[in-house]
Amino acid sequence: MTSAVDRYSFLPGAPAFYPTIVGAEGCHLITEDGRRILDGAAGAIVGNIGWGCTEVAEAAAAVMANGYAVPLWPTPSRLALIEELVEHWFPEDFHHVFFTSGGSESTDSAIRLARAYQVSKGREARWKVIGRHPSYHGMTTGTMAVASHAGRQKGYEPLLLPFPKVPWDDPEQVLKVIEQEDPATIAGFIAEPITGAAGACLTASDEYWQVVTAACREHDILLIADEVMTGYGRTGLKYGHQHFPLQPDVIVGGKGLGGGYVPLGAVTATDDVVATLAGSGFMYFTFTGNDAACAAGAKVLEILRREQLVERVAAEGPGLEARLRTAFGRHPAVTDIRGRGFFYGLELTVSRDAVVAAALARDLWVYPAGSGPVAEAVMVAPPFTITDEELDHLVATLREAIDEVAGA
Repeated sequence: MTSAVDRYSFLPGAPAFYPTIVGAEGCHLITEDGRRILDGAAGAIVGNIGWGCTEVAEAAAAVMANGYAVPLWPTPSRLALIEELVEHWFPEDFHHVFFTSGGSESTDSAIRLARAYQVSKGREARWKVIGRHPSYHGMTTGTMAVASHAGRQKGYEPLLLPFPKVPWDDPEQVLKVIEQEDPATIAGFIAEPITGAAGACLTASDEYWQVVTAACREHDILLIADEVMTGYGRTGLKYGHQHFPLQPDVIVGGKGLGGGYVPLGAVTATDDVVATLAGSGFMYFTFTGNDAACAAGAKVLEILRREQLVERVAAEGPGLEARLRTAFGRHPAVTDIRGRGFFYGLELTVSRDAVVAAALARDLWVYPAGSGPVAEAVMVAPPFTITDEELDHLVATLREAIDEVAGA
């Protein structure tokens, strides 16, 4: 007879080395057999404020008993989260927000938004949304289609719209693809400011983003910044795009918005874009603006501000980079180290899955990454509350894991 743990792995043959987690505290996950695993990736790069924060649980519990409210109806929790976002997080001229249950819903909604925007302007021929290679934007058919992640698209190709792709780092190709596809057919352009799961922190040049922004402005193509991983302080600024001359019309958020405590995402757009959508029938989800999730999200953002955790990432990020470069700068199994803030990728010549398993055997979790030109990589993206001692331990343990896999 199979156990509950066996049944939890939906697919037969799923990795058996994952532990059962029964608690969490600070930057550690606690297993049922008492192990304390240092969370070097904030879960799936979600836990910006760390774990075990009772304030967030209390905020959600205070409204959970109220039950369900139709998404179109305001509630105090929804209004409070909107106020927090507009007053303290969104860039100037972003005053509207559409809530979702996470990153995939958010990016999928942004694709629909780009189409709705163009149709509202009478441009029925505009349906294409340009993506980048490599990239990852979620696991709906729409987000799989606009992304370029071979492993997660494999087998689903007949279901996916043929959205065009441009290289992540070649501005001339951006202009060439837009011309080849015909701007009169293009609704949007979606990009991670720093490529996450598909590229382990690939970072394009300022010139690239200048070309992308100018081309989108010239042709009235909506520029969508996918900030699901890079948003809410992960790179040392509120949003990853703020490091570059990248001026989005739409910003997509998730992960750190709920801090890993609740499923929550958000889409915001400039006032001009939202005004254009009036009467478009742009549709919400059943759990758009879930009351408990909104209450928890507002508390997560309040904690980030109150404890100045974004500023802490900006101050401590160079220290994380220095540790990584000291440990791996000359390592034969590491070909590149890149990133910003608490968002770093190590490109490998050895199996990322083997490295993740070796790290986990040493009570450290790091995030597997890579697709296309980045075949094997891991990401280091700890909670913003991690201490210097824990950072030292993280890097030293990761070195041991990579040494073991590389046979060093």
